[in-house]
Amino acid sequence: MKTKASKTKTLKTKTSRSTTMLSTIARDADGHLVTDDLAGLEQLVPEAPSEREQFVIFRNQLPALLDLRGRGQAHTIVVGHLIKLLSKEPHLVETWIDIANALTVLTNSAHLALMLLPVRSDDDAWTREDFGRHLLNRARAHGDRDELATTRRAVGKLPKAPTPNLARDPAGVMEMITTMARRAAALNPPPSGHGDAGRPGVYTLQQAESLEAFFGTSPDLGALLDEARALLMRIDGWQADGVRDETDAAAIEGARILAYARLMRVALWPARSDADIATKIAARNLVAARDTDPDRFRALWDLAFGQGETIAGQSERFRQVGKAD
Repeated sequence: MKTKASKTKTLKTKTSRSTTMLSTIARDADGHLVTDDLAGLEQLVPEAPSEREQFVIFRNQLPALLDLRGRGQAHTIVVGHLIKLLSKEPHLVETWIDIANALTVLTNSAHLALMLLPVRSDDDAWTREDFGRHLLNRARAHGDRDELATTRRAVGKLPKAPTPNLARDPAGVMEMITTMARRAAALNPPPSGHGDAGRPGVYTLQQAESLEAFFGTSPDLGALLDEARALLMRIDGWQADGVRDETDAAAIEGARILAYARLMRVALWPARSDADIATKIAARNLVAARDTDPDRFRALWDLAFGQGETIAGQSERFRQVGKAD
C-alpha cells in the first residue's frame, strides 16, 4: 500500500517528466569526444610483429555483441525521446536536427557492428539471434520486398543460443537468473563520462554540443575507401598464398571485418560533396564485385547505404547517390 508521501513523490516524478522541454534542458558545456562503434574498431588494431599477427589479435579482442546492443538500444530510446520533445516545440527542429542525425549514426553503427562481428560466446549468440529476429520482423512490417530480401541476406543463418533444461537441471535456474540479470544490465548501459573519451559510449541530450560536433565532422570517405580497398587486396594475396592453419584464417577474418567496417562507414555517412558521391559509388561497385566475400557482409553494406541515403534525403546540405543502374 502506497503512503501519502510515496504517492506525492510518484506524482512529482510523473509531472517533471511530462513537463520536460528541450528549451530547458541543461546542456553539458564540456566537450566529449564521441566515437561510433564502427570507428571504434580502429582503436583495437594493435602493434604486432607482423600484419597477420596484428589482425589475429584484433579479431580476438573484438567487443561483445551484448555491449553493442546496449549502446544501440540506448540511443534508439534517446532518439524517440527527442522526437517526442520536438513535437512539443516544433520550432526547435532545425536547432536539434544534427543531434538527431548524430544519434541515428550512433544507433545504426552499433547495430551494423553487432551484425558484422563474429559470435564468440553464448551471450553473443543470444544477442545476434534476438536482434536478427528484430530486424526481420521490422523489415516484414515496414519494408518493401527488396528491403526484406536484403535483410534476410544480412541476417543470414541465426545462431541458436543454448537454453538450459530446467526440469532436468534445477541448479540451472540460478544460472539462468544470473544470465538474465547480466543481459538486462548490459542492455541498460549508463551514459558515458569524460573518462570514456574516444571510446564508443552512450550519449544523452545533455551532451548535445558534443553530438553536434561529432556529426559536423564526418570522416574522410575517400581515405576510408582507399584503406578498405588496400586491406581487401592484402586479404586476396593471403588467400592466394593459401590458408595454412587457424591463425591464417583468423587473420583473414579480422582483416575482412575491419575492411567492411570502413566500407560501411562510407555507406552510412551522408555525402556532402561531389567527391563523396564519387566515393560512395566506387565503394558500391567494389562491394558488388567482391562476390567471393561473405554475402552477409555485402548485404550489411547495402543496409548501411540505405541508412545513409535516408539521412541525406532530409536536407539540401547533403547529396543522395541514388540507386545503381
